[in-house]
Amino acid sequence: MASSSLQEIREKVETLEKELIVLRSVLEVLQDPVFILGPRKAFLKANTRGEEMLGYTWKELQEMVFLDLIDLEEISRVQDGFDVLKGHPEARLKTRVVTRWGEKIPVEMIGHSIGEVFLILLRDLREATRFEEACKKKSKELTEKIRERDQYARELQAMKDLYKEKIKEIEAMREEALLLSLVDDLTGIYNHRFFIRQLGLEIGRRKRYPAPLSLLMIDVDYFKNYNDTNGHLAGDQVLKATALLIQRAVRETDIVARYGGEEFAAILINAGKEKAMEIGERVRRSVAETHFPNEHLQPNGNFTVSVGVATFSPPFSSLEDLLREADNALYRAKRGGRNRIDG
Repeated sequence: MASSSLQEIREKVETLEKELIVLRSVLEVLQDPVFILGPRKAFLKANTRGEEMLGYTWKELQEMVFLDLIDLEEISRVQDGFDVLKGHPEARLKTRVVTRWGEKIPVEMIGHSIGEVFLILLRDLREATRFEEACKKKSKELTEKIRERDQYARELQAMKDLYKEKIKEIEAMREEALLLSLVDDLTGIYNHRFFIRQLGLEIGRRKRYPAPLSLLMIDVDYFKNYNDTNGHLAGDQVLKATALLIQRAVRETDIVARYGGEEFAAILINAGKEKAMEIGERVRRSVAETHFPNEHLQPNGNFTVSVGVATFSPPFSSLEDLLREADNALYRAKRGGRNRIDG
C-alpha cells in the first residue's frame, strides 16, 4: 500500500513538472511581460520579458509583491482592479509601473483570475504615449496658428481614434492651412494671389477649349471719404458686407476675390459680354439698394460701387490684356459719374 502511494506521488510530481515546463515555454514565447501572482500578489512566475522591463531578476522579484512595482499614485486603482477580478474572469486598466531605476512606464494591465491565482499581462504604452503627445502638440500648434491669422478658421475636429485616424486628420489640417493661405483675412473671400492664379488657369483653358470668359472689376465709390468720416472699423465692416453682396449677386460657379483695398474682382465662367453686363448690373444694383450706416454722408448720398466689364476675346491674348481692359472699363464708369457699369 505504501509502495503504491509513493508511486502515485512520483507520478503527480512528474505531471506537475511537465506542466511547469509547458507553462514556462508558453510564458517565454509571449512578447509582453507576463506574471503569475499568488493570493497576496506575490510573484509565482515571471517571463524574461517581464524581468527585462522591470529591471529585476527573478530572484529579486520573489522577494517582492506586485504592488511594490506600481506607482504610488496608482496603487489604489490597481487594488480596485484586483478586487474586480475576484468576481470577474478578466479586468483591464491603464496604470504605471516603476522599474528598479525609478522610470515610470505607462502600461495597460490585463488581468485574468483562476481562483486565488492571477495571470497579469502588461502592454508597454510608452511608444503609443509619445506618439499621442506628439500628435496633440502638432494639432495645438496648427490650431493656434490658424486662429491667430484668420477669424474664419475652423476648429480642428478632435481626434476620436488616434491610432486609426492620425494620417487622415493630419492631411485635413494641411488642406485647411492651404485653403486659408488663399483667403482674404478681412472679407473671407479669395485673395489677390488666388485670383491671379485662377484667372491664369481659366484663360489657359479658353485657349485650348474655346468658351466664354468674362471679368468684373468692382470698386467702392468714395471709399476714402467713408473711411475718413466713419473710421477704419466701420470701413472694414462695409468691405465685408460688400464682399457678401457681390457673392450673392454672381452665380455659384463664378469666383469672387478681393483684388486690393476697396477693389474686388469676379471671374465669370462661361459668360459672354451680354451675360457679364447683366451680372455686373446685378452687383451694382444690389449694393446701391442696400442700406449702409451713414451712407447719406457720401458725396453722392449713397453707398455704391462702379463696375468695369471685360470679355476674353480677340484681340486679347493674355491675362494682362483682360485685366487692362477691365480696368479701363472701370475707369470709364468712374469718370462717367460712378454707381455705373461700363464694358
